[in-house]
Amino acid sequence: MELPSKDILIQLYRDLLTARWLEAEIWARQGNLFGVGGGAHRGTGEEVPTIAFCRNLRKNDCIRPNWRNFSCMIAHPGYKITDVIARSMGKYVENDPWSNPTHGYIPGGGTLGEYTVRWLGAAAAVSMMKTDDIVVYFQGDGASNRGPTHEALAVAAAWQLPIIFVIQNNRYGMGTSVEKSYNIEDLSLRGVGYGFPCDRVDGNDMMAMYVVARKHVERCRAGGGPSLIAADTYRLRPHFEGDPQIYRPKGEVEEWSKKDPLPNYTRQLMELGILTEAENEQIEKEVRAEIEAALKEVEAMPDKNLSIEELKKTAIDKV
Repeated sequence: MELPSKDILIQLYRDLLTARWLEAEIWARQGNLFGVGGGAHRGTGEEVPTIAFCRNLRKNDCIRPNWRNFSCMIAHPGYKITDVIARSMGKYVENDPWSNPTHGYIPGGGTLGEYTVRWLGAAAAVSMMKTDDIVVYFQGDGASNRGPTHEALAVAAAWQLPIIFVIQNNRYGMGTSVEKSYNIEDLSLRGVGYGFPCDRVDGNDMMAMYVVARKHVERCRAGGGPSLIAADTYRLRPHFEGDPQIYRPKGEVEEWSKKDPLPNYTRQLMELGILTEAENEQIEKEVRAEIEAALKEVEAMPDKNLSIEELKKTAIDKV
């Protein structure tokens, strides 16, 4: 595996650290991450696949991350950390990462798998416009097993659309284990039936994930058509905060915690001589300061439910 440059590896580390700490900060403030009712659906431990892809994309590329990993959109070239925080905390933000087709995020609904076809439509639009933009569509192992997803895969293959499907296999669709939902262990094999190039990758290994993402992005952008990646990871948090998790075997979370990508990637960089203890302390200090400054800036923003007149006044005051 050819390693990315030192600058890229350090940037990926900063992204991972920022996404992890940012999610925790937002959760601590509102106790209900991203405004989702019924308990937050957190993405702790699953950040690597989204970050790896975001750092291989351009502003106009479309990406639909697994919605638990929304905090990872800080790595997308079209968004700033304040955009992500503002949308997460119900503030008015012009560059809304949850609804911004200009920067590649198409609004969707809450029924998993149903809006795969929206991103398929985006890929069809890109193909008709004859640009070299691409679409990356993430789903969990549960949503990937639904009918609309299979229909989208079939059309993408038939039309050779510029879209990469990523199955973020976190082992559970709500409370149903992947072993009870699939008759195969390697979920990337789903791509074979559609004639897709496919790869299985350790979704907790930042270097491996980045290299695989780069390979598929370059292939897709060059006109190679659709492909599928299965990124194996794990949901370190419950399905939702407050979930009793009676479906998980005893000790499973503890075993997977040993594969937590943040401490493992930190250690890997240090073992390779890419990151020193002193540099790590400095990065942590800078990330803390960036998050605190961004949170302070967002707290002063208007709430999203302001009237049209108030929003107009806010816009005028900015000029």
